[in-house]
Amino acid sequence: MFNKNCVFLIVASLAVAGGCTTTPTSNIKQPLTARPAAKPLVMVNDGAIYQPHQGIHLFEDRRARHVGDTLTVNLVENTQITRKLDNKQNRAGKATVDIPSPTILGHTRGIGATSWAPNSTADSEVKADITNNNSVTGAITVTVVDELDNGNLAVAGEKQVGLDNDTQYIRLAGVVNPRDIGQNGTIDSTKLADVKFESKGATGLDRSNLTSMMARFFLTILPF
Repeated sequence: MFNKNCVFLIVASLAVAGGCTTTPTSNIKQPLTARPAAKPLVMVNDGAIYQPHQGIHLFEDRRARHVGDTLTVNLVENTQITRKLDNKQNRAGKATVDIPSPTILGHTRGIGATSWAPNSTADSEVKADITNNNSVTGAITVTVVDELDNGNLAVAGEKQVGLDNDTQYIRLAGVVNPRDIGQNGTIDSTKLADVKFESKGATGLDRSNLTSMMARFFLTILPF
């Protein structure tokens, strides 16, 4: 029997399921962060003025160089793709068939030979103009996840921005030449190689809203 208890159980289950959101899938198949390597233990020798493990880099700035270091990527992507299609086809065909008069019992019947000439013509034309404009601005701080043999740095990072029931995921991965990193630890995205950038959202419906909608739906079909 379909009673109120069943209705409330269904509504509660749907509300719980609707209130949960899942992280969107990513096309970036690599780690998005990395921890710096642990420093080896060094025996302390207080009898010397110079301590190797406490060296001060007088001529070295704070640019990212090693796994675990961070740098900020300024997103300044602006791409425009234009495609034009113009295809025109014209086909014509003609055939001539001569049909002689039939001969029956040695006698030719009919009024003479008949000629049949069918004609066919087909014209097709396809035109299409496709324009795709993409513009991305912003900034994301990424982490060095690997040091390549040639000195370049593989970087990757993820930013999650949540507002009410909407969560935006921004992911970036690429290869950086340390020479392109500015003194303030920033670099434009146009100088990254093998860039993989994506922005995806995960929207969850508020539980109270879902419960209210489902309750109104079931109450309209109840016979009591």
